[in-house]
Amino acid sequence: MEGGKDADCIIEVWGFQQQGFLGTDRRNCFPARFTELSVLGAGEQRMHELYRFIDTQVQDAAMNMAIDEAVHTHHLRGDVPPTLRVFRWEQPSISLGRFQSVEREIESERCQQLGVALVRRPTGGRAVYHRDEFTYSIVIGKRYGVPAGVVAAYTYLALGLLAALQDLGVRAELSGERVSKHPSAACFASSTQADLTSGGFKLVGSAQVWKDDALLQQGSLPLDDRAAEFFSMLRYPNEEVREEALALYREKTTPLHTFAPTASWEDVAAAFRSGFSTALRAEFVPGELSASEWELARQLVEEKYNKLEWRKEKVRLV
Repeated sequence: MEGGKDADCIIEVWGFQQQGFLGTDRRNCFPARFTELSVLGAGEQRMHELYRFIDTQVQDAAMNMAIDEAVHTHHLRGDVPPTLRVFRWEQPSISLGRFQSVEREIESERCQQLGVALVRRPTGGRAVYHRDEFTYSIVIGKRYGVPAGVVAAYTYLALGLLAALQDLGVRAELSGERVSKHPSAACFASSTQADLTSGGFKLVGSAQVWKDDALLQQGSLPLDDRAAEFFSMLRYPNEEVREEALALYREKTTPLHTFAPTASWEDVAAAFRSGFSTALRAEFVPGELSASEWELARQLVEEKYNKLEWRKEKVRLV
């Protein structure tokens, strides 16, 4: 996957694609079926690199998205190393894919009643409910060994996710399912070829955005079942359809605590740091955001992430 100098590549593997190119023969994004991957030998070409691991603790929804873009921007400039970030949410929140329609898919008044914030992600995909879940992001580029191409890049980073789940005692694999032509508003309602599953249940959903030669990947791992609460905020034509969608969701997804009932958020964070270090053959050293990253993040909150309309910005899909 090669992008022009100013190109944004939206790889919408977090749920279903919005623009209709993921997994199609036009782009050949996901032409092959993937099964279980081994983390052995991952990243053999890079040894003993020092990358950055950041826990930004609790932030509001807009700031969480702004920080990811700020880190991505600084990495593109060469100011910061590859960065794995873990974070929490100040209040229950729904993050929307970059191109998702709030009017068609979200019950905004219900969200307000429940005190749930809405924010738009820089990545694509469908809605994700951030409550009792673990959220991560990783920023890294081709010069650090990430291969070109949608399949190759996702598979490369999926090794870190698989290793993290393995550290938690969960055996997982990349989903082999095809992309549905009838997407749900909810990310975890179905699996795509690029999602991680265990025992047939979807566990982790992720999405990428590329700028030049570096990507930002964001992902979510639900810890507990908040499905009924989440689906009450999604727009359906009637309650019967809503209940059918919820039942299908529960057939195909399950939270981490189904397989690792005692795992805490801190346990998951440690496993992600260890898993990505193992898979990418690089030490993720605890660090902090720079003053410049914080400054840009605050600017992005005011100019962009406090609003939902910025999705109308022109982007180039490659």
